Amino acid sequence: MIIIRGTRRSYFEMGNKLFVFTIVFFFFSVVFVSADIISINSGGDNNLVINPGGLVEKFFLGANFFPNVEDVLLVSLNGRNESDTDLNCSAFISDSEENLLTVYVDWIKDGGSQFVQNFTNQANGTIFWALLDEGNLTLGDIWKCSVRTYDGYDYSSWVDSNELEIIDITPPNISIISPLPPSQLNYTSLDVDFNISIEENENISRCFYSLNGSSNISMNEINDSYFWFEPSDLTPGDHNVTFWCNDTSNNWGTNWTNFTILDEAAIAIQLSPSLLWNVNWSLETLPVDDLDAAGNNGSMGTEYWVNLSVTATTADLYVKADGDLKTAGLDILGLGNETFCYNVTNSSVPDINRLMMDTDYILIAENLQSGAVYLKFYLDAPAGQPAGTYLNRLDFKAVSHGNSP
Repeated sequence: MIIIRGTRRSYFEMGNKLFVFTIVFFFFSVVFVSADIISINSGGDNNLVINPGGLVEKFFLGANFFPNVEDVLLVSLNGRNESDTDLNCSAFISDSEENLLTVYVDWIKDGGSQFVQNFTNQANGTIFWALLDEGNLTLGDIWKCSVRTYDGYDYSSWVDSNELEIIDITPPNISIISPLPPSQLNYTSLDVDFNISIEENENISRCFYSLNGSSNISMNEINDSYFWFEPSDLTPGDHNVTFWCNDTSNNWGTNWTNFTILDEAAIAIQLSPSLLWNVNWSLETLPVDDLDAAGNNGSMGTEYWVNLSVTATTADLYVKADGDLKTAGLDILGLGNETFCYNVTNSSVPDINRLMMDTDYILIAENLQSGAVYLKFYLDAPAGQPAGTYLNRLDFKAVSHGNSP
């Protein structure tokens, strides 16, 4: 009887007549080259027990144990699909016998192997992972990893991960250069440029802005980092502008700000010389009722007028007095005695729609475009009022239609 311990391959020769057959056992295959008859049994363990017959002249035996099959499962390639993020190849590794394994990772780009890493002394029955540094990645690459193990005797099969295309999933970062928020600047001109800068790791396709929730308007590109536009439809008041930028991977970035354009940016007023010198009345004989101011009846009509210059909006015109009327000797006449009327087409200013002067702003006329507003002023005084020349200071202010002065 010949006993063969569980080696990987053994050879024996007996006689010179050849006979070939193969018997497969649970853990191994056995190849015999011999003559006549032999009997083989497993011996109950990893030993091989061979009983050759009496007529055996030559015997050749090869014992090939099947590999202890290693498993590589759950192979996954993870990352953020971006060229600035490492890739992580992970796999569950197991082996039927050995506690420590060598793991091989083949990094494959666009179908071709780039390099193979090996990691020794990896624990059996665990999840293994390996990183591919971001410096190896370029937008548009398609990567996968392939993993196999080695237990010192046998290799497992290569097992591939999923494929991962390297794309950009980070939106552009938009910084607003102008307009500035009201906390930093209130604009006194309608010429407000929109300027933005962009931080992005690939090319920018386009940028838009939306003013006060209106439709998007394309901006002008200086380069991938700078876009601008000079809108022509700005008006005085408070505004909101939102910027949008899109990169070549179709990621959208956004940013917004508020800004304010003062009324003076679009509205200017010019007072007539008589208004600049203040409205006055000379009281000689008292009492008086609806006494015309000194400039009410000039040769061409009233000498009191306000010229408005209005751009891209309409205006409301207001007036207020600084207080009661006074003389040079400080005689006082109550402001309630002063009234006025206006007209936007007739410099003669028919005496209709009288308004009483006040120390708070009074709306004279609204929704005005560029042009003149003509005014006439009147005064009442009781009999006991001292004679003299009475006047007060008037303050005129024009604002965008609907706004408060």
